This record gives sequence, C-alpha cells and structure tokens, in this order.
Amino acid sequence: MNWMMKMVVVMLLAVVFILRSDDGAAALNHGGALSGVLTANVYFDVNIGEPAKLRTRLQLIETTYTDLVTAGFSPRVVIGIRGMASNYFTEGADYVLEADLPLKKEIVAKAEKFKAMGFAVEQCRIAAGLQKIEVADFLPLVQVVDNGYVSMIGYQAQGYAYVPMD
Repeated sequence: MNWMMKMVVVMLLAVVFILRSDDGAAALNHGGALSGVLTANVYFDVNIGEPAKLRTRLQLIETTYTDLVTAGFSPRVVIGIRGMASNYFTEGADYVLEADLPLKKEIVAKAEKFKAMGFAVEQCRIAAGLQKIEVADFLPLVQVVDNGYVSMIGYQAQGYAYVPMD
C-alpha cells in the first residue's frame, strides 16, 4: 500500500472513531433493562465500614443516578445507612480512627452533595445503637429512622429498587 492510500485509511479510521465516540457518550447501553420502565426509584443499602470502599460505593451511587438521568428519568433516591458505615455520617472526629478522618471528610462532602441533589439519607437507629453512636451526633442532613429494615421493606413495597452496596 502506498503512502497516500495509508493516509486515506488512517483518516477514515479517525472519522469512524470520532463518530462512534460521540454516539457512545450520548447514548449509554443498558441493553433491554430500561425498556418499558416509567419510573426509577432506588433504595441504596449502604453498610460497609471500610472508608475507601464506602467512598467508592458513594461514587457508584452518583454514577448510577447520573446514568438514570441521562436515560431520561428523574429518579427518587434513598440512601439507607446502617452497620459500620454509620460511623462516617456523624459530626466531628469521634467514631472513626484519626487516620480515616480525611476519607470521612470526603464521605461527608458526598453526603452533603447528595442531600443538595434531593436524595434522602436515612440512618437506622438500631445500627447506631450497635455502634454506640448517639443520635444527636449524626449529621443534620441524616434522618434517623427507628428500624432500617422496616424502611427497606416500606420502600420496596412502594416500588423502589433495592440495591445493596456492601
């Protein structure tokens, strides 16, 4: 193949790549999962106590929300906090190791962003008690519910998709 022919092939491949990347950015592929779906309400069950993994799970929640919005939905989102994750939704430096404080600040910032986006953030009172966390020590954006399992059941009965984030 001569030099001119190689350049034409390279140019055509570049155009195809650019066109495909634009289409890919505009339309996500979810297979048939959203076919016929009219609403997208989600209950994320967050109970992981390892701060780096917890931060990643919260990032995945945001990505999922963004993908749903891109797909044309106005999702309602509830984040249910329980287990050792509870320690990272408190005010101040108590309840976590000093080494984990920078990650806790990131987690709190993400929770504040979620609240500003209209998400509900619920904390199970039973889990708080098991972690020996005073209810008054939770962030103001967190609504403490008596029993997180009852909340999960209620949201599922209302049609919310249950998504475990452990």
